[in-house]
Amino acid sequence: MRMRRTLPALALGFVAFAGVLRITSGLGPGLDPDSMSYLYAATTFAHGAGLRDVQRDWASADSTMPLAHWPPGYPVVIAGAELVGGGAIQSARIIQAIAALVTIAIVVGLVASAAGMGAGLVAGLLVMVTPAVVQVHENVLSEPLFIALMAFTLATMVRAPSRPIVSGALAAIASIVRYAGVSLIAGVVLWQLTRAGTLRQRISRAVVAALPAIVLQGAWVLRTMHRAGPSAIRRISLYGEITSTLREGWRTTSAWLVPGMGELWGIFVAAGVAVLVVIALWESRPLRARQNPAIAAALLAACYLGLVLASRLGADPGIPLDDRLMAPLLLLLEVAIVLIIAPAWTRWPAVAKGGVGLLVLLWWGAAIRVSAASVEYARQTGNDFAEDCWRNSPLTAWVRANSAGRPLYTNVPEALYFHSARLSHEFPDETDAFTIRAFTGTLARRGALLIDFDETCGTVNNSDSVLTHLPLRVVASMPTGRVLESIPDSGRLAGAVPR
Repeated sequence: MRMRRTLPALALGFVAFAGVLRITSGLGPGLDPDSMSYLYAATTFAHGAGLRDVQRDWASADSTMPLAHWPPGYPVVIAGAELVGGGAIQSARIIQAIAALVTIAIVVGLVASAAGMGAGLVAGLLVMVTPAVVQVHENVLSEPLFIALMAFTLATMVRAPSRPIVSGALAAIASIVRYAGVSLIAGVVLWQLTRAGTLRQRISRAVVAALPAIVLQGAWVLRTMHRAGPSAIRRISLYGEITSTLREGWRTTSAWLVPGMGELWGIFVAAGVAVLVVIALWESRPLRARQNPAIAAALLAACYLGLVLASRLGADPGIPLDDRLMAPLLLLLEVAIVLIIAPAWTRWPAVAKGGVGLLVLLWWGAAIRVSAASVEYARQTGNDFAEDCWRNSPLTAWVRANSAGRPLYTNVPEALYFHSARLSHEFPDETDAFTIRAFTGTLARRGALLIDFDETCGTVNNSDSVLTHLPLRVVASMPTGRVLESIPDSGRLAGAVPR
C-alpha cells in the first residue's frame, strides 16, 4: 500500500523537478537583489573564506563583510553543490529543482495517506501550478528550499509524532534557511504540547522538539554578534502603520484565489471556499483525529502568518506580504483545504461533486495561464537582474573591460556583481556638507569610478541628489548610464556634473 502511494508521489515530484529545470532555462534563473548576497556568500564559503556578504556602505574600506542579515542555510547548500561541480548560479538552479521534487512528493504522499491518492494528486497539482509557488522557483531565492523543509517538517509532525527530535531538527534547519522558519519551531512545539499525555510528558516532548533550534539558532546568533555586531541581523523596534501591508496581503491572497482576475472576485471565491470548508467540517468531522495532517498544516499556517505579522511590526517595516513571502502560507492552506474537503466530498451528491470538480479545474486552468505567462517572461526576457537589458547593458560591458584595479561606487551594485563580476559600494544617502566632503575625499583618495545607471532597465535609486553636489567629470556616457570620476585637486562641492 505504501509503495502504491510512493510511486505516484515520486512521479509527480520528478515532473516538478523537470519543470523547474525548464522554467530556469533560457535567461533564467531570475536574479533577485537578495540573490547577490546568497551567491556571494556561497562562493566565499565554497572557497574557504567563510560566509561573507557584499559590503555596500560607501564609507567602508572593505568590499565585503560577514554574512549576517541573511541566514546561512541556503548559501551553505549552494556552496555544497558548487563544490561538486558547476558555478553558483547553476548550483542554485539544481537546488531549486530538487526542492520542488521533495515538496511535491511529500505533499502528494502526505495527503494521499490521509484522504486517498486522488486527493493527494489534486493537492500536488494545485501546488505545482500556484503562481506564487512557481514564481519563487523561477529565481535564485531561499524560498524553494525553505518550502521543501517546511513540507518535510509537516510530514514528520504527522508521521512521527513520537519522535519530536526529528520534526524539531527539520524546523531548526528551516529556520537557518529563512528566519521565518522560527514559525515552524513554534508549530512543532505547540504540536507536541497538544498531543495526548501527562503535562510532564508534553513539556518534555516540547523541549526535545525545541532543542535543535536552540543549538543551531544560538550558535548562529552568537557567531553573528561576535563577527558583525549585535544589531547585524535585525534592528528590533516598534513599527506601526500596518494597513498598507495588510492590503498587500489581501491582494496577494485574492490573486491566489482567482488567478488573473480582480480582487472583487476574490471576495466571492473566498466566501465560497469558506462555506465548503464549514460544510465539510460539519459533515465528516475530519479533524477529530489528533494526528490529522490538516490540523498540523493549519497550525503551521497560523504560526507562519503570526510570525510574519509580528516581524513586520517589530523587526522590519519593509516586510511585504507579496507572492514571495506568502508562497509557503498558500501551500499550507491548499494542503489543509484539500484534506478537509476531500473526505466529505466523496459522500456529496453527484451534482455537488461535479460542481466542486469543475471549480477546481477552472482554478487550475487560470493558475496555469498566469504561471505560464510568468515562466515565458522569465525564460525569454529574464527576471530582475537576469533581464536581457541588464545582461546586455553597454555600461556593465564598459565596466568589465575598463575598470580593473579601480574601486567602484554605484546606485545598482547588483548589476555590476552579476554582469561585470565586480563588487562595489553604494552612494551615500545623506547630502549634508560633512558627508559630501567625506565622500569627495574618499573618491579622490581611492581613485574610484562612479557607475551611474539610469532607468532604462528599470527603476533605480535616484543618484542626482548626491552627484550634483560632487566635483566630478564624465569619463564615458552611453545607453543605460554613465561613468564618472573625481576631478583631481578640486575644492568645489557642487554643480560640477551636468545631467
